[in-house]
Amino acid sequence: MAKKGRTTRSFARTAPKSQEKYLIENAKKLQENPFLILPTCTDESARYFQKLRKKITKVHQYCSEEKKLEKLSHKKGLDGALAGTYLLAISEKAPYLAALTFPTGDITYAQRGKADREKLIAVQHFDDPVFRLRGITDIVFKKNLRVYSWDAGYVCTGKDARPPTEFIDFIRNKIGFSSQKDSISCPHVPADIARKKEYLPLNYLRIEWKPAQIIIALCENCAKSTKNTMFTISKYMLQRNLSDDFAIEVVTQVGKHQDLSDKQKTTSLQEYLSGSVTDADFIKKISKSQENSVNTAEEKILVLDGVSYGTDVSRFVEALQATSYEKTALEFFLTKSQEPLIISKTTPGKVLDRYWNQYGKEFLESILDDKEKAGSFFQLDDTPSNIIPLAFEYQQRQTILSRLPVHTSLPPLATFADAVARTYRTFGEKKALAEIKNHPDTPKAKSISYAFLLALGKGQEVKWKYSKEEVDYGEFLKEYAKKLLTVEPEQYNVVLQELLNISGSSEKIVQ
Repeated sequence: MAKKGRTTRSFARTAPKSQEKYLIENAKKLQENPFLILPTCTDESARYFQKLRKKITKVHQYCSEEKKLEKLSHKKGLDGALAGTYLLAISEKAPYLAALTFPTGDITYAQRGKADREKLIAVQHFDDPVFRLRGITDIVFKKNLRVYSWDAGYVCTGKDARPPTEFIDFIRNKIGFSSQKDSISCPHVPADIARKKEYLPLNYLRIEWKPAQIIIALCENCAKSTKNTMFTISKYMLQRNLSDDFAIEVVTQVGKHQDLSDKQKTTSLQEYLSGSVTDADFIKKISKSQENSVNTAEEKILVLDGVSYGTDVSRFVEALQATSYEKTALEFFLTKSQEPLIISKTTPGKVLDRYWNQYGKEFLESILDDKEKAGSFFQLDDTPSNIIPLAFEYQQRQTILSRLPVHTSLPPLATFADAVARTYRTFGEKKALAEIKNHPDTPKAKSISYAFLLALGKGQEVKWKYSKEEVDYGEFLKEYAKKLLTVEPEQYNVVLQELLNISGSSEKIVQ
């Protein structure tokens, strides 16, 4: 995870008076103290800058001698840049400025001498915590040092990663989220969750800044309002390999079941560290890559709307909010399937469609216990969500009918009463009311018909269709009709015979 250089672009422009004045004033400040361009060093790290300090000292002794500086400014290094900047202080003119475009924006500088342009920028903007780092990149990378630069400080700690407390506080403020002693996180990622790297329904970026002993975390939603958090941090520090001090990852529900390969991780991190992708894009890219890895894996995993349920079919189906019929079918399908399923913003019906051709007929056979009938339902020109309830209702009717007595033949009045009772039990009230209309055209049958209507609470609506005698007798038979609709199968024939007898019929039921 090397800290990569970022693409720059140069162009020239006429110098605004304020910018010209700023550069000249900085040049004069360096005439007083040239070592402002270097970081303050710890005892251990000072030796790495000894050679450069000698070169700067040599240039500084000629800080007011134009001819000597002209010669020294031909050097490519930081000493050459300092000599060229001293020329700016002497002339007090910079009518034309060059400019470089960085990810942080355009930066202008006065081209004096032949020093490297980034070193000229570092010298002339020595008070900028980002651009002054450009002057010592070669030394820091070669010696594997660490330098921290902020508004009120510029420190090199040598090979040891010991970011100053003031620098850590500076970064806390730059990131801008809620901050505790060992964490910085958005409101949707609790500090304790981020510390333990636990999983949330929301994907989140987790940056572990190891030397500072700080965890930085922000969720995919809050990431939409940030740019590139790692760039926000790293632009104020200088070191060869950021991976020495930072562990960067995206924590997703999918990721706990399927990690990315080292190659995938490295490629994505390089893009992120280069500043070419935002926090939100990085989170999205990693989570999508993890989903793709899961989809091509052989192991089973169930993920809905970014939440992983592992292999827990029941919890996954519950989260889909399926109907009772859909739930049974989904549990059957997903128990059979050993493939990963990662879906979002979907319906139970769409999941049923996905597995219907593969497992639909087998499921219907399991609930109907009749392969021929299951095949008939499977061939229906309808959606699985509509076919499944039909199959369940059919099976329920068959179960009910199987418990009722079987008659080889019944007399007319018994046939009518039996038909109404069986229809009610198997198809419900609506179908039963239609069956009541099919009564024989006799006073006894019409009285029983009216009795059934009263039992179902519909008598008053059609009372006018019946004679006074039929209504009176129907009211007398109401409780017997109601009993036939609900009696246990073992007592069904007894109650049916009782209804016939009370109605004045001499018909006998024979099984």
